[in-house]
Amino acid sequence: MSHDVDDRRRARRRLLDVACFTAAIVTGSLSRRRVRPVGSEARRALPGDELLPAARGRWTHAVRINARPREIWSWLVQMGCRRAGWYSYDWLDNGGIASASRVVPELQSVEVGDLFAWTPTAEDGFFVAVVDPERALVLRGSAGPYYNVSWAFVLEPIDQTSTRLLVRGSGDYDRVAVGVVLRFVVRPIHFAMQRKQLLNIKRRAEHSSADWGKVRTTSAASLGEPT
Repeated sequence: MSHDVDDRRRARRRLLDVACFTAAIVTGSLSRRRVRPVGSEARRALPGDELLPAARGRWTHAVRINARPREIWSWLVQMGCRRAGWYSYDWLDNGGIASASRVVPELQSVEVGDLFAWTPTAEDGFFVAVVDPERALVLRGSAGPYYNVSWAFVLEPIDQTSTRLLVRGSGDYDRVAVGVVLRFVVRPIHFAMQRKQLLNIKRRAEHSSADWGKVRTTSAASLGEPT
């Protein structure tokens, strides 16, 4: 009985995700509001641009997170299949395995060259290209001879308690047909998944930041320290 209930819940969740995924693509301009870059964010150089200096496409999204860079960084470095997941549509990019809802201590160390697999069974995927702790994490990958990509996650403090998370995907290719596919097929799918990922990272980081703030306040109060 419990297995049937779980199966029904998973089926309902997947249907809801499919609806949200489709809605994000169909209502592109409206859905983009919550993750759109502001000011010069889409135009200025970001870490990772140097990996593909002649990129023929750069897609930038961003979100404000009410947490400090170090609190967000923990969620970024543990990303990837066979790790903490991508925080997006798990049925589509993580083999149906739910992305982590907590910081995983054993996944907090990342080095250049580490693999963030595409899928739970893949032997390839994104490779870590740049690690600037609490500032920038840049991944790099390719689709054989068709195109090369970089994926940068950049943290920019706004004030003492909030941060701007900028994410930029860059692509370089030679064939016109590849460009057409990227623009009209890959880009809308990427947008929907990137939007979901950003909002999920925001929710997780803000929740963990709030919990940590409560612990600090309680500890300080018990010791008679100012908060």
